[in-house]
Parts: sequence; structure tokens; C-alpha cells
Amino acid sequence: MVVPSLRAVPAENPILYIHFAPVGELIDRFVDPVVVYDILDDLAIYDSGESGLPVRHRVRTHHGPLMERAAVVVASSPALVERHRHERGDILLVENGVDLVRFSAPASRPTDLPTGKPVIGYHGALARWFDFDLFEEVAAEHPEWNFVLVGPVLDEVAAPSARVGARENVHLLGERSSDDVVAYVKAFDVGVIWFVVNHLTEAVSPLKLFEYLAAGTPAVSTPLPAAAAAAGGVRLAATAAEMAEAIGAALSTPGDLGERRRAAEAADWSRRIEPLIERLEAQRLRRVPG
Repeated sequence: MVVPSLRAVPAENPILYIHFAPVGELIDRFVDPVVVYDILDDLAIYDSGESGLPVRHRVRTHHGPLMERAAVVVASSPALVERHRHERGDILLVENGVDLVRFSAPASRPTDLPTGKPVIGYHGALARWFDFDLFEEVAAEHPEWNFVLVGPVLDEVAAPSARVGARENVHLLGERSSDDVVAYVKAFDVGVIWFVVNHLTEAVSPLKLFEYLAAGTPAVSTPLPAAAAAAGGVRLAATAAEMAEAIGAALSTPGDLGERRRAAEAADWSRRIEPLIERLEAQRLRRVPG
């Protein structure tokens, strides 16, 4: 059973699923908890921005003790497993997934999406891992496409975000609720992951990739390891020329919808979470309300 808020967590015998290490301060509030520590990203993700130093300090201060205390430690990518195996030899791979039912359900086209041209979409935060140079070069060379960015703009990239947003064929729509995101993703003609490829993003298991596939949207990505390993006909592109070619190919030949569906089914959370459930059961730690 997943509860909607911290206040709803049972005081005794809960399973505490933690992915932000400082939350570990709250563990002692509960009686006989089972702690699952989920390492979603490389810890360097907390190192940027004006608040980077204090956040980094808090995360790294709590990370070590939580690694030792957790009954189970999981990581969302093979790269993260290898980076943290020296801390926990029994670390478990549980990759990110998708709510297949939600992202495959019919949805009305959002009224704030531009019309008249193919929509090349992205949803997620605009942050330092977004390749603004690559994005701007492709957008500048292809005025026949509308480029839509749905998500919050982090302060650290306010300037490049404003720069690309000034282009006539670029539409920064801002953050939308998780419930509304489905409609945007389904309305994209092509969904793109514009991430730089570096030490940080090589460890990423991008939720948006599986959401594109579940929505039936053709997907293009920079050559992230997770995207290269993905099924579903995901096209990879490293340069602006390659990206434009891949997007054009996805528009003209969207590919096999059934292939995307099968890839999304394999990434559904009900399947992704199986290794964790099996580990908890093997250790007699899975707790089901009576």
C-alpha cells in the first residue's frame, strides 16, 4: 500500500522508500521500519545552483549512514549500481519505469500547444543536463517544426532557456501537473531527450523515454546508455545534423506502434518493481496490511 503523504505513514512496521538521503532523519520516528534506499541519479545532481553546496553537504552527510542502515539499496541504472557497489555489495538494479495504463489512455490535445506544424516535444526540467546548444541549432535550422518544452526552468539555466525561448518556433510552456503531462506527451509528433552525455547523464534512467513509448510517441534521444539499450525503435543522435535527420525520419516513418507498446509493457512499474518485491520477500521483509 502506498500512502499519499508522510502523515499517512503508519507509525509501526512501515516500509520507508527513500530516494532523497536527508529524509533518513525521519526514520527514527517509526517503530520497526523497513528502509529501502533508492539511488535515482548520480549524487552530483545535487552539486549545482546557488543552493548546491548546502544540498550537496546534506545529501552526502546522510548518504553513507543510509547506505548502511537500509535493508535494501536499489539503483536506477547499471552505471549507478557499479558506482555504488563498493558501498553495498548487494545493491539491486531497479530501473525507472512507466505507468502504462495512464500514458496509454486517450487524452484530449492541450489547447496551448501550437498548431500548423509538427510538434517536436520534450517534457521535464530544463537544467544543466539539457543540451541547449544542440537544441538551438536544430530549432534554428528547422523553422518548419514547432519545438515545445514542457517543464520547470531551473534558475541555473534561466539565461539559455530565455534565449532559446525567444525563437519563434520554440514554445516554453512551463511546468504542468503530472496528470496533465500525459496529454502533452500523447500530442507530441516526436518526443526528444536533449541531454548532454556526460558522467551525470550516463547514469540516468530517463522516465520520459518510457513515457514517450507508452504514449505511442516516436522517440529520439542523444546517445545515453539507457536510450541505446532501450527497445521500441528509439532513434539516437549525437550531433545537430543527426538529430534533425532522426526527427525527420520519425515524422515520415513513425515506426511500429506495437513495438513501442511492447517496450512500454516491459518497462511498466508492475514489472520493474519485481526484483525489489522478490528481495523483500526473500528477506521476509515484505509487509502486507492485514
